[in-house]
Amino acid sequence: MMTLKECTRPLSLLLATLAFCLSLAVAGCVDKEKAKAEYVRRGEAFLRDKKYQEASLEFRNALQIDDNLAAAHWGLAQAYEGLGRLQEALQELQRTVQLDPNNLDAKVKLGNYLLLVKPPQLDEAERLARDVLERDQNHIEGHILLGSVLFQRGDRDGALAELNRAVEINPQRIESHLSLARFYVQTGELAKAEEVYKRAISINDRSALAHMEYGRFLASQKRFGDAEAQFRAAVDGEPQNREARLLLAGFYLSQRQLDKAEEQYKALAAMDGDRPDGRATLADFYAATGRTDEAIRIYQEIVAKSPDYARGRYRLSEILLQRGDISGAAAQITELLKKNPRDTQALLMRARINLQDDPKRSIEDLKEVLRIESNNRAALYFMAEANLRAGQIEQARAFAGDLERFYPNYLPVKLMQARINLAGGDNATAQRLTNELLDQIAKTTPDIENTPEFLNDLKIRALITRGSAKLAQRDTRGARQDMQAAVDAAPNMVEPYFGLANVALAENKLDEAARIYEHVLQIDPINFNALSGLINAYAKLNRLNDAHARVDQALQQQPNSAPLHFLKAQVYGFERNAQGAEAELRRALELDANYLPAYFSLGALYVNMNQQDRAIAEFRKVTERRPDNAMAYTLIGMLEDSRRNYDAATEAYRKALQADPNNVIAANNLAWNYAEHGKGNLDEAVRLAQSVVQRFPDQAGFVDTLGWVYYKKGLHAAAVEQLRRVVARDGASPIYRYHLGMALLGLGDKEGARRELQEALRLGGGRDFPEAEEVRRALASL
Repeated sequence: MMTLKECTRPLSLLLATLAFCLSLAVAGCVDKEKAKAEYVRRGEAFLRDKKYQEASLEFRNALQIDDNLAAAHWGLAQAYEGLGRLQEALQELQRTVQLDPNNLDAKVKLGNYLLLVKPPQLDEAERLARDVLERDQNHIEGHILLGSVLFQRGDRDGALAELNRAVEINPQRIESHLSLARFYVQTGELAKAEEVYKRAISINDRSALAHMEYGRFLASQKRFGDAEAQFRAAVDGEPQNREARLLLAGFYLSQRQLDKAEEQYKALAAMDGDRPDGRATLADFYAATGRTDEAIRIYQEIVAKSPDYARGRYRLSEILLQRGDISGAAAQITELLKKNPRDTQALLMRARINLQDDPKRSIEDLKEVLRIESNNRAALYFMAEANLRAGQIEQARAFAGDLERFYPNYLPVKLMQARINLAGGDNATAQRLTNELLDQIAKTTPDIENTPEFLNDLKIRALITRGSAKLAQRDTRGARQDMQAAVDAAPNMVEPYFGLANVALAENKLDEAARIYEHVLQIDPINFNALSGLINAYAKLNRLNDAHARVDQALQQQPNSAPLHFLKAQVYGFERNAQGAEAELRRALELDANYLPAYFSLGALYVNMNQQDRAIAEFRKVTERRPDNAMAYTLIGMLEDSRRNYDAATEAYRKALQADPNNVIAANNLAWNYAEHGKGNLDEAVRLAQSVVQRFPDQAGFVDTLGWVYYKKGLHAAAVEQLRRVVARDGASPIYRYHLGMALLGLGDKEGARRELQEALRLGGGRDFPEAEEVRRALASL
């Protein structure tokens, strides 16, 4: 039995150890308290500098330590507001007031947000307003919020009384007068509104805010000369006010007075001194007006001087992506993710980069963003985009629906929905949605979220989408009008020209299409899509020497561009110069071993040369690099089928469906191998074939597979039903006639079977098509 004396040493050791652990725990707690306080302090500093992305990262870091930190939620709400992520700002405001009921400013801001949602949450907004005023009867923004609630309830007199009360509390507060002016604008009393705007200016004629708001009012009334005077007065009154100078620059940009706009953007850059923000805004102006080289140069200088300036890397990546420099865009994002693997903005940008050729990889990044920020607006938008590009129309529609539900006032939602309908073949709905969007854009007054540049860009893309919908409905005249309007609105933007080229191609005006592509190349000399379109146009015009010359010209500028060598290979392909094409494709892969289009083209080249082993080897290189590439597995399966390697083909189709369950070719061919070659379960073959036909009920080959699977399973009546549909659609195929004949024979209709089998032999023209001997045996049995 252990005595007390025997326990002394171990007990003292235990107590010492426990004390040491407790000291570590206390130190850890202190460190955490210091860390979250420091994150909040840095976030607030970024807010003051209007660096909203950087601020959001700091506040999120604080919340990872303590999710109940009200100050961090309040800061994050303000950062999201600055980023235009209004739904997320709303959620953070709700969390803020829950944790800190005494934060009256947060309650007022939350109330104002609740008035913006559809439908407005008037009861909750009014409860917040009255709670604020109970705590502080002279809270000016509380009175303004209550006035807004009463206005939406239809109580104009009550609303006016609250606004006047706000003015009475502090007659020198310009913001209160501006709220009263907006009230008169909403009631249609424009003369009174203008009178109040002037009164606000009279309080302080050097107030940038007063002049800016009055200028916005004048611009909404199409009084552009007077609006310009007010915007200039705002800048003159407060020369260091960035928002005022940005507004003036944006006004000039919207009026297409580009020289004056550039002057203001340059002044903004000079005003910021060593800070990169102003120069970044100047670069954005150049990018928006087609001066891409200047934009890239400025951003490269910015990130070289300020490597931690995240916004610079985001925007440089975005511009390089628009330019077609995928590797350059990806390099910027790689640097950001090295520093913070959870950087949602960087993950979003990487998703956008992968959208070009790998929407499934984009979807994975976007899932991660939505895991971190479940209602991230950009993530929802690009998730819809990624699914659209992956051919997953219904998934795209679902994410677009979520986007509309969370952000009902976000104008690009309607454009996304229009594009989804266009991809789904509902061209009339796509046209209707773009009509509605263009009407909305025309009625929208520019603000911090809907800047003039943003609205102009959205209008252009809506015109392109509507033009595409009209073109799909064979309204080439209407399509041309929309595409030309888009070109006129943005003569230095390349996308509208592609739409116009598509119209020319639809009208078989190849020379015009070639001229349009040449014009794009004057704007952007190495634009891949323009070069590709031009090469195809030249090939149809039998101008292959011109095609070679154009690609060679681009290669002189970028000799180490894998995509350009790929295009050079295409020109050789049009010439049927297999050796030249192979050499250029190999060169493309030397430059970029992950450039998948080159592997696919090499595979196709070897198929045409009847070198199936080499073709399969190229497609396998794709799967080695991208195990989720369903198309590569499908092509391997088809080649193995052609060699009667049915086991290998079946395995390839299974892998294709693992990578993409919606791959209809793999599903159809796998169902066929199960039924025809006994490589799988017939019930599974039925399920696969039915799923394909449900999606493509008018594709004769798919319906034929379903009918044949039914025949093999002994469901002869169902087989006959499907195969009659096939023959009705394509009665000239001996294979389809043979299949119907066998199904009729299985059903016991010998005369019908004889008729179809004889017709199969006749259509075969006396030649031995693969099933001819089986047809003869079947006829002999009748």
